[in-house]
Amino acid sequence: MKHCVVVFIGIFFVCGGAQAQWGIPPNDYNIMIFYELGMHCTGFDISYCCVLPPYNSVLAQIVKTSKDPKEKPQLLRPEHLQEQGWVLWYEHDQNTFSEGPKMLYWNVPYDVNGNGTTTDPIDSFANHEFSQLFTYAEAPLKFKPEGAMKRLFVGPDIQIPLDHGPTGKPISFDVLDFTGEQGTIVYTFLNDGKTEIAIPLGQRYLWEALGLPLTALFDGATPHIRAVREEMLRPYQIARVSLKQWQDRDGNGKARLAELTPVRHANGLPVSFIGTNPIDTPACTRCHSSYVANGDEFQLYKKEYDYWKDTFSNTSDYYASVKAASISMLEIHDKRIGTDFLSNYNPNDTTGASATRLGRPPVKCQECHADNVLGVLRGVTDPLTVSIHVSHLRTTPEPDKFGRPANCQVCHPAHWQNGSLEHYPVDDFGRFKGVRTGDVRQFWGGCFIGRDVHSNPRHRQMVSTRSHLNAVGTWMLQNVMNDGQGLYCTNCHNVGSRLLYKADALENFDQAGETLRNQPMDTITEAFQSMDGGRYADWGTADFWDPKVSPVDRVRAVWEDPPVEPYGRVSDAGDFWLAAGEPKCADCHKPPFVESLGGSYFPIDQEKKYSLMRYSKGHSGLACQSCHQSTHGLHPVNPLGPDPTTHQQAASLNPDGSAGPVKCAACHTVDADGVPGLVQEAMLVLFPDDEYPTRYEKAVALSHVLRKEY
Repeated sequence: MKHCVVVFIGIFFVCGGAQAQWGIPPNDYNIMIFYELGMHCTGFDISYCCVLPPYNSVLAQIVKTSKDPKEKPQLLRPEHLQEQGWVLWYEHDQNTFSEGPKMLYWNVPYDVNGNGTTTDPIDSFANHEFSQLFTYAEAPLKFKPEGAMKRLFVGPDIQIPLDHGPTGKPISFDVLDFTGEQGTIVYTFLNDGKTEIAIPLGQRYLWEALGLPLTALFDGATPHIRAVREEMLRPYQIARVSLKQWQDRDGNGKARLAELTPVRHANGLPVSFIGTNPIDTPACTRCHSSYVANGDEFQLYKKEYDYWKDTFSNTSDYYASVKAASISMLEIHDKRIGTDFLSNYNPNDTTGASATRLGRPPVKCQECHADNVLGVLRGVTDPLTVSIHVSHLRTTPEPDKFGRPANCQVCHPAHWQNGSLEHYPVDDFGRFKGVRTGDVRQFWGGCFIGRDVHSNPRHRQMVSTRSHLNAVGTWMLQNVMNDGQGLYCTNCHNVGSRLLYKADALENFDQAGETLRNQPMDTITEAFQSMDGGRYADWGTADFWDPKVSPVDRVRAVWEDPPVEPYGRVSDAGDFWLAAGEPKCADCHKPPFVESLGGSYFPIDQEKKYSLMRYSKGHSGLACQSCHQSTHGLHPVNPLGPDPTTHQQAASLNPDGSAGPVKCAACHTVDADGVPGLVQEAMLVLFPDDEYPTRYEKAVALSHVLRKEY
């Protein structure tokens, strides 16, 4: 046998004869940290209106690694930590508070208890925003016990402390809680207004801190909120989770920083890891504080801008534009829809209001629009996501040279971690910088573009395994990604993805049962054309998978597609948007590289359909996101792109410093091929050489087959 030596970050594999030295994971423990959405967007000034409230989360799993080829890594649960007196402590680097110089939310008055005043301690908009959600006093944040009677509404009954989330967690400096066999549960009402339904806020058997009011601004970035400038935004915040020894010196059962000491690896380094907690601010100012959205018809935005600039000399142009954009949106809504949001607004009042001049509480869009994000399942008009997406696609799609809508990256913004605005796809007046001759995919930034492996033009150089594509994935590779620019938002969020989901009646994750996902592309397209009463009879393959806004708008059809039952009876917002009908890995990839089968987290998913990735688990109970990171920021991210945090996170877990996904060698003792010593050759025979040409690829496939849902 040929002798070989392979360097593995200070560990050597020596192959020769029957002898072999094994690669042992350098970390004694690994903490995988992720976030369920991949990106959250919220305004930092919520004094005029709120589309999305602040709500970020830290989710984690901790693994005790293997030190012997036959030793199995261990996924740790509360009993394992309690035996040692350990806790998982979380914080955010340079981000420990929000209200004040970084956010206006708790200090926005709102009559929460309805007594006609806004002077009670409870009377803040923060205590109103989640007030349609409730739990039961008999089992807080868990399933309703039999016979439970006392509802506690979030905000009115369970007040949200300053700089905390609706589940009571602060932005930084607290312990992660274990979700257990129930998970974290809140309740809301179906769209009949009276039938209650449980909403799972996350997966079971995870460590979590939910709903944190994180901002995209570091502590100390600005002396006061009026001084905020757009280039201060840092969308890829660093969440840090550490294993700590806790001595409860004051006996109150609550860990404090002064009571904690680091737990260390054998090499002396503390057991402390980072994860990406992405938060950005929509760039409403690009259109709504300029002529683009207002034209000659709407002029109040100008007076609002001038007020803040003239009254307070230390107000940045950006902050004045944020205020102006809010007034623009409300003025347009009043005129077009017939609301009276500005009935008490006096644009000429210069008496010196320091927060709001609206003359009423902030507008909460979900008072009228159903919105699955906040659990408002009943509306009096179109669902919020339908209204926003359809109206903006009709009026300002800003197509690039291919007809793809560049304005996706305005609401789902394109900021960089270094603060550069150079790559932003639209100018200060809301116009696409490419002026119909450029490719929007070249304007890296924000939620997805130039970041995620799918939009990352360097992905082929960084991924060490095949993609295992089905017919749709192959079509994407040959027709969209063939120019090296990667996928765009609309290559996933489209009618094709919706119809694949509708056609599923699956028996297991391996696609036994009814599905179109394992069919040739022509068969899939023909089936789509006959679905929903022939609604899409004149569509071609590209219309489904690479929809354009010109010359015929195929993009907005996804928000007008009828829901799959029973969602029409559950929510006026249907089964899409952070819910069951969102895109799936299984749209493009073959089993076993697909999500879990749904039904465990209804109404977020349903039986006989694939679940969302954020509700899926794979290898031995590991969340898919533990190894792959969160949707829109999947490993490997672009090392030259907008998001250095996720790139750094993968490198800290992989022993070879690679950019992810997390490799077997991070937790297992492996051989020279990177295959765990626990794997027997007979297990790898299941995976044919033509699709899995190396032992490592076979082992990766095996890990996706060996699933546990706990």
